Amino acid sequence: MNQVTRTIAAMGLFLMLAVAGVQAQSGNRIEVNVPFDFSAAETDFKAGAYTVRRISSRDLVIRSADGKINAVVHAPLAIGIRDAKAGERLVFNRYDERYFLFQAWLKADSGRQLFPSAAERTTTHRKQLAKQGKKPERVEVLARAR
Repeated sequence: MNQVTRTIAAMGLFLMLAVAGVQAQSGNRIEVNVPFDFSAAETDFKAGAYTVRRISSRDLVIRSADGKINAVVHAPLAIGIRDAKAGERLVFNRYDERYFLFQAWLKADSGRQLFPSAAERTTTHRKQLAKQGKKPERVEVLARAR
C-alpha cells in the first residue's frame, strides 16, 4: 500500500510540474513598438521597440530593442479579459503628453497591472483629474507574442 501511495504522489508531482512548465512557456514575452515616450515604475523610456518578458509571477522586465534600457517592473495585480479580441498589448495612463504603463497583457486573456509609480502619483494632471472625479485617458498599444 505504501508503494502505491508513493507512485501516485510521484505521478501527481510530475503532472503538476508538466502543467506548470507549459504555463510558464506560454504568455511569457511580447514585442511592442511604443510610439511615444513613457514611464514604467521609476524608469523613463523613449518611443521605440521593446520586449516585455515575465520573470516571475509578479515581475516583468522591459528591455529596449537595442538593449540599452532594462527595467524590472513589479506588476502585482492579476487581471482578466474583458474583450476576447483585444490581444496582447500594453495599456498606458495618459495625462496630457505623459504616459505611464498601467497594464501588460502578455496573453490575450490575462494580464498584470502595476500600481501607480511615485512619478505618476505626483503628476499635477493626475491630481487635477482626481479632484474633478475623472480618470486618465487609457491608451493601448498592440503587441506580438513571442
